[in-house]
Amino acid sequence: MEREGLDPNSEADRSTLIRRVSLDLIGLPPTPAEVAAFIADPSPNAYEQLVDRLLASPHYGERMAIEWLDAARYADTNGFNLDCARDMSGWRDWVIRAFNANLPFDQFTIHQLAGDLLPNPTLEQTIATGFNRNTMITNESGVLEDEYLVMYVADRINTVATVWLGLMIGCARCHDHKYDPITQKEYYQLYAYFNNLSETVLHVDLDQPNAAPVVKLPDPVYAARIEQAEHQVQTAQAYVEQLKASDYKTVGTEQASSDP
Repeated sequence: MEREGLDPNSEADRSTLIRRVSLDLIGLPPTPAEVAAFIADPSPNAYEQLVDRLLASPHYGERMAIEWLDAARYADTNGFNLDCARDMSGWRDWVIRAFNANLPFDQFTIHQLAGDLLPNPTLEQTIATGFNRNTMITNESGVLEDEYLVMYVADRINTVATVWLGLMIGCARCHDHKYDPITQKEYYQLYAYFNNLSETVLHVDLDQPNAAPVVKLPDPVYAARIEQAEHQVQTAQAYVEQLKASDYKTVGTEQASSDP
């Protein structure tokens, strides 16, 4: 820059700085009150504290999830034919929670590709496998189900290769390429893995937004009430077991004689 007679831009003022970092980390501009507080903060680590606050915001996960949802082909419609609605919000919200919880990337990967295959999978790990259900699905009668099943599996393979390997491996579906790292044999090894999903190929029950298999999730509004009720049930069961284990006072009764 000196050789070309150029000077770097001057340091951004605080109003510009907080706007840039807010948009970058949470995807939202700062409020006027937040700008005023940052400008008036004389502490030498004011910027670091600002970054920590933004990273702790629930909006951080929403901002970070955007690119992943796009790469994972997230959609709330089925894509084919009538493009009917479906609900993938449970998986979307799991991705947001994963970013906010700073879930390690290896666990982020395992849960989405095989969370339901883990020993005693939790509901969260099962929800994560919604990644595999983001593929388009048809409800058009008259289609060849075997053909569309192959299309679904190929879509999953291509998506996994793109988002985790940074590779386009669709060519290996038909043949080897001399200098490509993925062979046709390896392509169909992936195919065998993703061909094990017990899914409904043709989604004809339009009263249900999602094709089977599905996971029923509690409504967030009632989730706390359900948890409270389950705790009360567990407490009551423990009390009943305690009573059973205690000594009961027995009361003797006289049995009427059958003799005349």
